[in-house]
Amino acid sequence: MRSTLLHRIQDDWSNQQVSVAEQEGTIASLSRRVPLYARAPTRIDLAGGWTDLIPFAMENKGFVVNAAIDLHVYSYLTPVLDSCVSLYAVDLKEFFHPVEVSACLHGLNLPQAILSRVRLSRGCHLVSWSDVPKGSGLGASGALGIVLVGLLSAFVEKKLSPCQIVDIAADIEQKTGIPCGKQDHYAGVLGGINLLQCDGGSVKSTPLGLTEDALEELQNSLLLVYTGESHFSGSILQNVIDAYKSGNRRTHDALKALRRIANEMKQLFEIPNFSDLGQLLDENWHFQKQLHLSINTERIDELFDIGKKSGCSGGKACGAGGGGCLVFYCNADRIDSARRAFRAVGARVIPFRFDFEGLRMWSLE
Repeated sequence: MRSTLLHRIQDDWSNQQVSVAEQEGTIASLSRRVPLYARAPTRIDLAGGWTDLIPFAMENKGFVVNAAIDLHVYSYLTPVLDSCVSLYAVDLKEFFHPVEVSACLHGLNLPQAILSRVRLSRGCHLVSWSDVPKGSGLGASGALGIVLVGLLSAFVEKKLSPCQIVDIAADIEQKTGIPCGKQDHYAGVLGGINLLQCDGGSVKSTPLGLTEDALEELQNSLLLVYTGESHFSGSILQNVIDAYKSGNRRTHDALKALRRIANEMKQLFEIPNFSDLGQLLDENWHFQKQLHLSINTERIDELFDIGKKSGCSGGKACGAGGGGCLVFYCNADRIDSARRAFRAVGARVIPFRFDFEGLRMWSLE
């Protein structure tokens, strides 16, 4: 289904561009303008999420364990003959164009903010879409930033390192008013299962190498469940940051506990022994809920109750919580019955594999 959508959109743009070329008699010129393609993975944050956020990471080094997955954000870029720049977001069914902005991009939608900040001297049309539901908690906005910054830099033939792509994408997202960290962006650009050490705005990524057998065991024991409730992470993130800045002791203690759990999970992966993974996910979720009341919902409680009764030893909400996706660790002999139980109450179980490619860009030339 993903490839069908890509081919349909490619054909639509191709037909449009051939029409323009025929009208202007410049088919030969157009044939030298090669479309560019890109995709980046989303991620499941397994432990320590939130500790990558500033101001916590400025005062206490944050630690996050996350895994990139093969639910991707895509974009492709078609050069055009004029100076027009536009982006069509398939998921939003909306077009975006650059606008005149100051240093602050607050209030702009992320695609528009990126187009407005990354100024182009050549015209192009972009199309973007993703494999994940809106408000999934899987870091799709971070992956979108990685895809668009990577694609636009390639279009203007400016070579950027992975860290530079992350810094630009995260800075733009933060200036739109979303107080994000960088864990989503690093998952998108690097792929893999990593420990991220966040010291202020600086991030060190260390791959948590697992054998093929260990990866398969982990893969076959995780369930990704969409609650059916979208969330807006920006308001939840801001609630937690405000509580931290005000000196809320509960929030401070919870963030320190989340950092500890990420280090314990790293050690578990290094053995590797996943027998305690469910317990660590549960403990992470306990302290995640301590950050702010808006992180949990009745629907999430319902699905956790179903998961525990169906053989899941633990789980947590992905991303900011408040809806979106949940990840559960389930005993291998109970995982099929757990899937059926979730589906019986209208929850969507989303299949996935780990992604070790990270950001991928290509052309058909």
